[in-house]
Amino acid sequence: MTSSASARPVKYVNLLFCFVLVGALYGPYAAHAQEEQPSDATGATDAGVAAEPAELSLSEFEKAVEQVEEKTEGPIPTRFTIEFDDTHDWIRLTSGEWLKGDLNWMREKEFEFDSDKLDIVTKSWSKVDELHSPQINTYAFEGKIDVMGKAVVTKDTVIIETTEGVKTFPRSELLSIAEGGRRERDWWSTRLSLGFSANAGNTNQGSLTIAWGLQRADQRTLATMSYQGTFGYVNKEQNVNRHLGGVGVELLIWRRFYVTPAVAYFLYDRFQNLKLRATPGAGGGIHIVDKKKVEWDFGSGLGYQYTRFLSAATGVENPQNDGFVTLHTYADFDFTDDIELKLDWRTNLVYTAIGNTNHVGNAAFKIDLTAIFYFQTSFLFLRTENPPPRADGTMPEQNDYQLVVSIALEIG
Repeated sequence: MTSSASARPVKYVNLLFCFVLVGALYGPYAAHAQEEQPSDATGATDAGVAAEPAELSLSEFEKAVEQVEEKTEGPIPTRFTIEFDDTHDWIRLTSGEWLKGDLNWMREKEFEFDSDKLDIVTKSWSKVDELHSPQINTYAFEGKIDVMGKAVVTKDTVIIETTEGVKTFPRSELLSIAEGGRRERDWWSTRLSLGFSANAGNTNQGSLTIAWGLQRADQRTLATMSYQGTFGYVNKEQNVNRHLGGVGVELLIWRRFYVTPAVAYFLYDRFQNLKLRATPGAGGGIHIVDKKKVEWDFGSGLGYQYTRFLSAATGVENPQNDGFVTLHTYADFDFTDDIELKLDWRTNLVYTAIGNTNHVGNAAFKIDLTAIFYFQTSFLFLRTENPPPRADGTMPEQNDYQLVVSIALEIG
């Protein structure tokens, strides 16, 4: 990979040299500063609130600028070295606060930071004004470009010191940051949620919902596996027994376009008379809206549907094999750093037997409680357009609804 340093404005190098030279000039004052204050910019209080910057005399600042100008006449030197006064990562938020600690990862427009004062912090990447990282990280950019090294990230630019020299990229092309080199465990995360309700007395009823997900997300691929199971009873009689699972892989081929080479969903529902409905398929999609607070995706594809009923009336084919066109949309609204709403809708339009067309909708409202625990209220909607009769002649309902309030754990 060739360096793009020669094509970058000199101002970014000036900024780096300013950090180094001003830090050196400020050395006598730093002995009296707090431990949490970064050496090259505004300090931070123990509570993480930005302190007033230390005042340097105008003459000293002008001397520093003159020295920078003398050393930066022309393009960035290929062997330029980024100097850091600390072994920790420093992040300056848009609010002016400084965080000292270690950057664990950045992906999907969020980052996780292990702060010395605030423990694990997860926020939107748009909240970051600057990142100073003397650690060796892997930075992934559009165009399937991976660069490993120390870096400074400004509002507009990513400047990375590698073993081959300095490389610079537009910040808008940065897709993810992985701590250290390419370690496989950095790409994985998992979540588990549990919801339970019960009544006793004149009416004895209860329900239990368990949801689990596993995800591997690197710079250009997203692999997921999910499961949701619900069990319920009324007066010792089972009235809910549903299991919904899914697996899928997405490949990001451009910032707004993705391909889904493989995706499949599986459903067992005793009261929908479904022993198994499997829907493997493939397709692609587009990120229609990709903003700081709002995401909206739309995708489509083709697939095969296998349906086996628990029982079937005379004359009803069992099992059934069909083809379908899938239509999928997904939206994510980040109201704050801790409050989020996700909406997901999938329609399998079965063109070989239109009555087997089915829909799955999901809405999840999430409130973060700690770095790993969150509170979630979710709504699930399932519909089959024309479910066939059971062997006893009864007809399953077309629609099923489920509302679950749960506590969830997310790791990674």
